[in-house]
Amino acid sequence: MIARAGIGELADRDIALTLHGPARLDEDGFRPYERFEITLAGADEAPLEQTRDILRVGSVVAALAYDPAARCFVLIRQFRVTAHLARGAGEIVELAAGLVEPGEAAEPAVRRECHEEIGVAPRALLPMLTFMPSPGVSDEQASLFLALVDSREVPAQAGEPGENELTRPFLVPVADALAQLTAPFPGAIGNSFVLIALQWFALNRERIDAFVAAQD
Repeated sequence: MIARAGIGELADRDIALTLHGPARLDEDGFRPYERFEITLAGADEAPLEQTRDILRVGSVVAALAYDPAARCFVLIRQFRVTAHLARGAGEIVELAAGLVEPGEAAEPAVRRECHEEIGVAPRALLPMLTFMPSPGVSDEQASLFLALVDSREVPAQAGEPGENELTRPFLVPVADALAQLTAPFPGAIGNSFVLIALQWFALNRERIDAFVAAQD
């Protein structure tokens, strides 16, 4: 008789496994690319052996910059060769985001990235959520924040010159941004960070309003 699926807990969990690696697959790539050999329990507890190559990114942060007085978001445009190859539109809409440096906490990291990529530092931060953008191929784990900013101080160009980076900040009214969540397929935004942040914002308006009021 075939066992049928039942109700389960909606949460990630740890399992027993044997892990060998990493074996470095690249010489001097932009990100480390490594291979792991894994053995874990498969169907009917028989050993399931896997070989997986992953891109090592680690912890990153991103900020949905929000000006409650102007009722707008501050987003950026930045060229990504992956978007150019996949969608034919390489200058994509993004949040201010970047890597967490070794020994750095998430909040200082997101403040630094806001200053670098949108040209202003946030006056307050509200943690939103953490997620893995592409767990099938990368260990990247992102922490999202709502960052309160003054959009009047945002420059038309920003970016960290030492990282060969150019960002183009721009303002979007909140209503216009949230309307993208119900746009016809395939939508105008291909960046999961932006879409997830906007969805969180749309579902947490009371919490956000209380946070903003507490800063005044």
